Amino acid sequence: MEIKFHWFDDDPVPVPLIDDGSLHHELSSFLVARYYHPTMIRQNVKGMSGGTLRQVAHDLKVFLEALDHNNISIADADFNDNINPIIEAQLKGSRPEVFNTRISRVRDFYDFLKRQGISTKAFFPDKIVKNRHVNPDVDMLSHTKRSNTTKFLKDPSHKKTVAQNDYCGQVVSMDVFGELYRRLKEIDPVYATMAYVMMQTFLRVSDVCEMPLHTNKYNKYIDLWPQHKISGKDFNKYRLLTKGSKDIKINIYSPTIEFLYDDYLKPYYKIRKKIFEDKYTKRKNSSLEFGNKRDINRRRIPDDLLWINKHGTPVKPNMVEEAFRQTGMGIHPHMLRHTGVTHTLWNYCEIHDIKPEERLASTFAEVLSKQLGHATIETTKMYIRTIMRRKADAYMPFSLPGNHKELTENMKSDIVADLNSFFKASAK
Repeated sequence: MEIKFHWFDDDPVPVPLIDDGSLHHELSSFLVARYYHPTMIRQNVKGMSGGTLRQVAHDLKVFLEALDHNNISIADADFNDNINPIIEAQLKGSRPEVFNTRISRVRDFYDFLKRQGISTKAFFPDKIVKNRHVNPDVDMLSHTKRSNTTKFLKDPSHKKTVAQNDYCGQVVSMDVFGELYRRLKEIDPVYATMAYVMMQTFLRVSDVCEMPLHTNKYNKYIDLWPQHKISGKDFNKYRLLTKGSKDIKINIYSPTIEFLYDDYLKPYYKIRKKIFEDKYTKRKNSSLEFGNKRDINRRRIPDDLLWINKHGTPVKPNMVEEAFRQTGMGIHPHMLRHTGVTHTLWNYCEIHDIKPEERLASTFAEVLSKQLGHATIETTKMYIRTIMRRKADAYMPFSLPGNHKELTENMKSDIVADLNSFFKASAK
């Protein structure tokens, strides 16, 4: 059995279909409840964004396909004999946090089935009430409290985790990015270009999908490369509404603008825009909306469309995430945000002959704040620790162009070398 998702453009909840085209009823009912009625699972379950729901849907898809592959029905799956071993096998080598997230989502699925009166053998371990110490120096109201501990529910099925204090597992080398770029380009050049832009702007995948060709409600007009080159400016100022409905302005630098034009707009855009107008706009379910919500407003791709895939369909976050999965490299789009920030700070330290130390966090936070949209001291410290722990030249980008390899024989420029030059320049 293979589960395929059908996405309606005006609904963040996908429709899961089995090989024969029939509906996977249990998964479909759960996804609807998880997004629209989370308390149908348990009273304390909170809502989630459309982007997170996509990840939940994918996790359950691979789990349910594995059950079927082993001839185990949903109702007959036992926690110790089937569920836990399958997730262990699927996530072998992954961080404990990844395992814990997957098993929590499977638990939610079975809790929902039981509340719907469906009998199963999936008896997960009961959660245990535990006490957690709260640092009084962090809690500003600690002087009003009698105790510096708080109660929480511990899930015995979870693996022990260590608090994350760096982004080492979320940063890729330039050579790895080069391979990612090559594989994405084979799937569809639009995804390769979007990855390049994410790397250089630090934007989240949803924010990149909302970028316009020229204009949207926040930007009166954005130059493309030919006009930008004539203007002599070093960057375009781009305004956007990002996570948490925060209104920010970032710099999109000249190398990014030039690459976007040469790699995607010039060779592909005109043809794809025609397919979009001739075919996509005539579909009954054509829409520029996608699942994530900001307050009460659904997120939306601008009418002045920029990103279009080879089928003439506007690119939405779930399409980018799926393309990354298809590369088989285990890289997700958000890793490029962490990678871009880490490489820029690395070059900043190299250029200014600064030894990266946590005591410089306030200085680095100021460097990053405008481009990231946020840069708390603790977040900045995590990036500094990442640099300190991944400071070998072979891993970080600051190296001689002569050491780089061409990604393909026919590629016009060395993507890796271009990126290194960009990060060095932006760090200045």
